Amino acid sequence: MATPTGAALAVSLGGRPASHSLRTTRAATTRLVDAIIDGADCTELTDDHGRDEVAQIATLCVELAADVLDSGTQPSTVDLTRLREHAARWARAGMQIAPILHAFHVGFSAGLRLVADTADADEHAALVDGAVLMFGLLDVVSESVTSAYLEEYKAVATLHDDTGHSMTTALLAGGTRAQRIAERSGIELAASYDVIALHFPPHPDEKGSPAERDIAAGMKQRRIHAAVADCVSPSLALAVLSPTGGTVLVPDTASDSVETIVERMSAAGGISIYAASVTATTDHVPDAAENAYELLRLVQRLEYRPGVHRISDLALEFQIARPGVGRRHLQKLLDPLRVVPDLLPTLRAFVGAEANRKKAAKQLVVHPNTVDYRLKRIEQITGIDPMKSSGLRSLHAALIADSLDAHTPSEASKR
Repeated sequence: MATPTGAALAVSLGGRPASHSLRTTRAATTRLVDAIIDGADCTELTDDHGRDEVAQIATLCVELAADVLDSGTQPSTVDLTRLREHAARWARAGMQIAPILHAFHVGFSAGLRLVADTADADEHAALVDGAVLMFGLLDVVSESVTSAYLEEYKAVATLHDDTGHSMTTALLAGGTRAQRIAERSGIELAASYDVIALHFPPHPDEKGSPAERDIAAGMKQRRIHAAVADCVSPSLALAVLSPTGGTVLVPDTASDSVETIVERMSAAGGISIYAASVTATTDHVPDAAENAYELLRLVQRLEYRPGVHRISDLALEFQIARPGVGRRHLQKLLDPLRVVPDLLPTLRAFVGAEANRKKAAKQLVVHPNTVDYRLKRIEQITGIDPMKSSGLRSLHAALIADSLDAHTPSEASKR
């Protein structure tokens, strides 16, 4: 039986609350998500990351719809806070609002059908009441999402893009320009920054025609930039990014560590990011950026894992990378091993296994005794015992120098 919507009473269908199918049917959210994905013409909503986002929003909207049908009243501004937060993130990611609103309409239509399926033949009036409440909720949700989206988009377009970009480039350039921008914008510079040099590998979607690759790369860049803004909010996001990498300056006031920020950037972009971080006072940001990029290039040349790398972690590699007599001496240590099969691969496996002969043997698919024999041969040929810590350090350094030399173009190739 129908109740006047103005009376703010619950709507019943089929002898039960109209919200029953939304609250008790596990498939309710899944049906909404499938309907939205099938009707969406927007990659940001249909890829794995987008589907997760759609599922979160669908779950929230199902809860809101059930509450509205039970209470007969629309949600308050506080109830819509989570929706507004999602809308703000979409704006920072540069997503268009039209497909987002279309997705909400598709989802609400699917939800209304789910509720209507429970009505008896003589419950037309109650069904109308429920539909009025649902469409009222759609109106409230659309207005809330749109206003939050546009507010954030405006902020991103003005403050975060213009001032943030200008401030970042000024800090990287050095001098007094950054201070002038800060004073003009009412921003307080941090005492020090973590200067992060970044490399972004291609996303799996960066394939097909040049236009398709550009679209996917741009989407990756926007998502990563949005993740940076989320991590340092409410502070200004200091980042200069391109589809292949860039620089982020994290103030010492940030609550998240560099590792956490890079992890969130990687998750947002759907890639494994390579990062090198150097901490410096504001006046020394330019020098820190130069060191960070030198470290990042070193990580790539040595084909190290993705993630955050610091000079303290790679002090040996960082020093060996500099040309000089010491590096040439290290490179020559391995020359006698090149003419004997299996010795260099065994030494690399032994070092990579942190001097664990069994792990090295497993990697090489040989017996541990074979590894022992080859290590003894290495000692006989080079005069350096890899089973001693001092000898292993020397041979490890020689392998680093050898890897750097292998990734350095010869003078002939440069010409």
